[in-house]
Amino acid sequence: MVLRKSIVVFLFICCLFSTSCLEVAKGITDWTQIEDIETIDGKTHYLGDDGIKLFLPTSFNRYSTIDYLKLLDSLATDNKELEIERTRLKHMREMEGNHYIYFDDAVNATYTLNTVPFTPISRQDAKFLLGIIRQNQEELSQNSDLDYTKITAKHNDNGKTQVFKAIFKIENKKLEQQAFQHAYFISSNKKTVLINLMAPFEVYFDPFIEKMIL
Repeated sequence: MVLRKSIVVFLFICCLFSTSCLEVAKGITDWTQIEDIETIDGKTHYLGDDGIKLFLPTSFNRYSTIDYLKLLDSLATDNKELEIERTRLKHMREMEGNHYIYFDDAVNATYTLNTVPFTPISRQDAKFLLGIIRQNQEELSQNSDLDYTKITAKHNDNGKTQVFKAIFKIENKKLEQQAFQHAYFISSNKKTVLINLMAPFEVYFDPFIEKMIL
């Protein structure tokens, strides 16, 4: 079993997450209440360089890295935790492939997508990926005030598409803050994308993933 270096790097940067920028949701919008694919309302975003169509809630807007960093500066209250997010973005930009950033300022949720060379993900690969994530999280917990709790981890392969999904609760008990990380690794149609959704609460985001076209 061999996984590309870019995916292993992504596992590391997924763990580099601060709760400060997402500590307070300004309100609840319809997309956070979605229960099935038939009830969702959203907007299609075409990633021309990669031939990918995203389907996201209408409240998400695309940001350049520079504009997103400016946004972080306006939201963050802790310079140390802001630096953690800056580090995560730096690693995203250095990965092989393209990266995209979307932000919903109604609930303070960040959606990022990285394209990487095609890498099919088997069930055994998924177990390996989860193990690396958990190891990185344990190391980060020892050197920070962040605690990670696995909510779910699933792998699915229908013969055409492989999806590994993992959700983690991230808590800063010292500051009484929490956030939820939703990570997706998707391989289909000779393409692989790595998706990370950070929100102040757990969200059922699968219907939007199912409407995505690689």
